[in-house]
Amino acid sequence: MKPRISLLISAFLLIFLLAGEYSLFADNSPVTQGHLNSINNSFKQNRIANGFAELDSYGRVQLKGGYEDDRQVDLAFSLAQTVVGVRWVSPVTPDNIRVKEWEKRIGSLFSRARVLKETGSEGAPGSVRNRYALVVGVGQFKNGIQTLQYTVRDASSFYSFIVNPQGAAFPRSNVYYLTDQTATRDNIMKYLNTIKNSAGPDDLVVIYMSSHGTPPDKFGGVHIVTYDTEVKPRERVWHTAVTENMLKDFVESLRAKRLVMILDTCYSNGAYRSIPGFLPPGGKSLGADEDEGYGISKDQGKRLFGSKDIVLDEAPKKTASAGKSIDNQDGYGKVLLSASSAGEKSWESDSLKNSVFTYYFVDGLKRYNGSVKDAFTYSKPLVSQRVKQEKGAEISQTPQAMATSDNWNMRIKK
Repeated sequence: MKPRISLLISAFLLIFLLAGEYSLFADNSPVTQGHLNSINNSFKQNRIANGFAELDSYGRVQLKGGYEDDRQVDLAFSLAQTVVGVRWVSPVTPDNIRVKEWEKRIGSLFSRARVLKETGSEGAPGSVRNRYALVVGVGQFKNGIQTLQYTVRDASSFYSFIVNPQGAAFPRSNVYYLTDQTATRDNIMKYLNTIKNSAGPDDLVVIYMSSHGTPPDKFGGVHIVTYDTEVKPRERVWHTAVTENMLKDFVESLRAKRLVMILDTCYSNGAYRSIPGFLPPGGKSLGADEDEGYGISKDQGKRLFGSKDIVLDEAPKKTASAGKSIDNQDGYGKVLLSASSAGEKSWESDSLKNSVFTYYFVDGLKRYNGSVKDAFTYSKPLVSQRVKQEKGAEISQTPQAMATSDNWNMRIKK
């Protein structure tokens, strides 16, 4: 009996300690009961009858209860962010809330997964046959979002590299280039679909986008803001951007076994400062500074590629000599490169007249014969150094690479 009693005592002590740890997180939270009351009152005013907000174990606002549909969840999540900001609203999980619409979707997930598994073929592709690309840069926005100075220049420098005979030499007819007014949500989706329908298994597809990001959505995803993204009512920002699900559908449907997706985007408080009611009182999240930013998270990358065993590039590896690739053969797989990690902003540089990441990444492509992994490895430490040099020692920007294959050093140059 004594061992059992000891185990019970140990279990109770563990529960007590964990409860104390969670309480410590909650005690350090800037979210007050007044904030929760304000959020719950706004739910009632917006006819969210069965949903409510409470604190989670980390002192963040958490949605609970039942919701009519996906859009009502977005509304509730947005209302919470307008009170406390993005940092202090916890991502939603099906365990937290009840949504009939989500229940209907779950049944179709397994059949879709079986179809994808049956239609997909394993192994490395052959030599690259054709090359397709979509290049997007958005600096001007239709609906009051703050302009970006160098995103079009970013897109231009990347576009120039891939169509230049001295660069990657993509056929111009296979490269779709959208900037500012032409970079609408419908146009971006139109050309993603064009590429999806054209590219075969042995082809190489490159997607480059430079723009603002949306605030993190209910699942923690940052979407890509287009020229015509709407911001009123606030939750429309998620419904009118290029969403994670749109990109996920593109990735899953693409037959090409070589995909490089480069996202120089992030959420920043400053992008939405001039839009009334978009930010919480004071124009920033509780306990955060004005430069608060959120890039693409590893969880989002995993959702995008549907891979539990995704390869994460945690630290720079040894770089090849300029003009030479580390790998002796063309790589393959699906690769996501993001300009910053989750919780960071992607910075523009007045001295470089580019975003810091795109400037060094394109420079790396030129130096390393178009080899993607080598270019990323070259650019990663330089981005971090330059941001600290220009923006302050306390500011960090760490580019991220996620891939479905260890051998992802694809050459986007012939």
